[in-house]
Amino acid sequence: MTESTTENRAFVDVVKVTKVYSPDIVALQNISLSVDRGEILFLTGMSGAGKSTLLKLLCCMERPNKGLIEVAGRDTGKLKKNEIQELRQQIGIAYQDFKILPRHTVFQNVAMPMEVMYKPAREIRDRVSELLDSLQMSHKKDLPAGKLSRGEQQRVAIARAAVNRPALLLADEPTGNLDHEVTKMVMNLFLDLNNSGSTIIIATHDTSIYEGTSHRMVKLEHGLFN
Repeated sequence: MTESTTENRAFVDVVKVTKVYSPDIVALQNISLSVDRGEILFLTGMSGAGKSTLLKLLCCMERPNKGLIEVAGRDTGKLKKNEIQELRQQIGIAYQDFKILPRHTVFQNVAMPMEVMYKPAREIRDRVSELLDSLQMSHKKDLPAGKLSRGEQQRVAIARAAVNRPALLLADEPTGNLDHEVTKMVMNLFLDLNNSGSTIIIATHDTSIYEGTSHRMVKLEHGLFN
């Protein structure tokens, strides 16, 4: 395969994927989706439509029952455990339930993905400070994350997902607990990441964040693309 062909390949390919949870809950039904490198995609639909399940499949938290998923040109179904860890280092995930460490400080929570990759302390300090500034959280950096409001915890989760400037960022309802002004901050952060080359998939039922944009929107309904 030539270099130009590789560059033009989609960054995410989902081909005829089905996901069923025990005993017989069908979360996704034979869906296919392609997301270009450097694209922002809004994945919409009501709660229970399958949005979160698809994001979990993309980061290998779940495995499909049927179908093929490729991320960064790699067939996730064929990856060994260490290869999954390598792939996840290219992915930032802003979870719907945040998954913050409540006894760790805001700074420690955001810094963790950089520390796992053994980034220099000064680089970590500068990058974390930059993100907390952009989300107006600098004054909370030394507080235990468990002491924050839900909206503040959500900002911490978003900053942590963005801290390594990931090749792929997955955001699950990233504005669900945020007011209009903070939502604008978050979307500006996503746009900055995208301008730096990140591919971004945002699962949301908040129409305000994609109406009027030029970015693609796809809708999931009962595990199917509408």
